[in-house]
Amino acid sequence: MKFGSPQNPLAPRPPYDPPYDSPYGWMRWLPAVVLGLLALAGLIIAGNVVLIPLLSSLALSYLLNPVVIWFEKRGWNRASAVLLTLTAAMLFLILVLLFVVPNLWEQITVSIQHAKELFTEQRANQFITKLKQVNPRLATGLQAAFDMARKQIPQMSLGWLQGGLTQIVTFTSSLLDLLLIPFFVYYLLADYRVMMSHLERLVPPRFRTTAGTLIHQISDVLSTYVRSQLLIGFVMGALYAAGFAILRVPMAMTLGLLSGLLNFIPYLGTLIGFVLSIAFLALDGAGFARIGGVLIVFAIVQSVEGYYLTPKLLGNKLNLHPLWVIIGLVIGGNLFGLIGIILAVPFIAIAQVLLGFLEEIYQESQFYRRARTELLTGSGNPVNLGSFDTALASEPLITPASATGKAPRLIITTSEIESRLRDSSENNDPAENL
Repeated sequence: MKFGSPQNPLAPRPPYDPPYDSPYGWMRWLPAVVLGLLALAGLIIAGNVVLIPLLSSLALSYLLNPVVIWFEKRGWNRASAVLLTLTAAMLFLILVLLFVVPNLWEQITVSIQHAKELFTEQRANQFITKLKQVNPRLATGLQAAFDMARKQIPQMSLGWLQGGLTQIVTFTSSLLDLLLIPFFVYYLLADYRVMMSHLERLVPPRFRTTAGTLIHQISDVLSTYVRSQLLIGFVMGALYAAGFAILRVPMAMTLGLLSGLLNFIPYLGTLIGFVLSIAFLALDGAGFARIGGVLIVFAIVQSVEGYYLTPKLLGNKLNLHPLWVIIGLVIGGNLFGLIGIILAVPFIAIAQVLLGFLEEIYQESQFYRRARTELLTGSGNPVNLGSFDTALASEPLITPASATGKAPRLIITTSEIESRLRDSSENNDPAENL
């Protein structure tokens, strides 16, 4: 056993706790990081039954909290404001389910029926006859394809309807899990201040200012992202709807708003809206001119979004690299399905703020910034450089004040140290040459 201080040599030495100015001080954060990762892994392993409703409830609570605050400022108490906000949100959802979804389903079934009418023998023969005059070999291949399509379309449509019914049954069974969301949202909103106050008390007083700044940054990024994406989605939806109406796309208003709001999911949302629009046009028997018009509409609206709406509303607050966005979408989709895809970008934004905060802590740490106070010479004698403000950097030996805006300081580079050590290897006091 090792013993303690000279005042009490028999006392056991306390466990090693690296000081804050130690190069190993960052190790004190390892237990918290490991426990956090283990807790996250446990939630994922536990299954999506509780995790997906909880994540959805947190997102909805964050979206609805400003509405609750708006009612509170007008004299409503917290519980009544939460109840009124939830009632309005559920009524809006019911209206969407009653009017938008049935119309969309009806249009899909009509389009499938119209597609069967398009692939008639008379139409196919007319097209093949014209094509034989241009390319006989291609006409022969298309003749076989038309014959196969005419036989397969009735079976495909029946399969799609059966698959749709299966999905409806699956969705209905999952509604039992989704019923948890309103209860979660209510209690999260009603007890919002109590929970935040409790979390604040758990933070050590010396870290509360830093934690408050970090939470404010995360809230600022999320609120800016959500408000901007909703506004961008509605503007793009209106532009899409206007363009689709001019081109006589079936269900122009619904498809336009859907294409705009799907912009909430980067890349994938635009692709889904584009494919749906082209599919409805093709099933409606549109020619190449109308399909080309849809391409032009998407190009114009995407240009307006990329060059005006996003820079104007988001600016540089959410400067996410496309690679990380795609990786986040893939991971979120694999882990949590559609909910994971929708929440991927907000979570990536939060991760970016946290990583920036950790990077700032690391760069301000003694491990990163401390001067090199000991250098070993070739003979093994230490060289004390504690009296110098030193740093290892690829800079000139002396940095003038005009270059840094600060007082001149001595910068010892790696190559300079090696050169001086070689020159002073035979000197008893090498620090004099440095």
